[in-house]
Amino acid sequence: MSRAHRRALALLPAGALAALLLTGCGSHGSAAGTPGSTSPAPAASEIAHMQKLLDDADSAASAADSDAASDN
Repeated sequence: MSRAHRRALALLPAGALAALLLTGCGSHGSAAGTPGSTSPAPAASEIAHMQKLLDDADSAASAADSDAASDN
């Protein structure tokens, strides 16, 4: 497996989370250019879950970087 392939696989969780956040933060039926203001704030458990996903993605990216460095 190439270094680029491992790095891409390690960054998949972060990309998926970014897509989820962008989808959830879009405007919902409001005028163009104005953010939706009717969405409730996320629950503390949702924020903790998102933070864990980010931490896991960061850890995977660090591991891929370390593995790629050891291949050189």
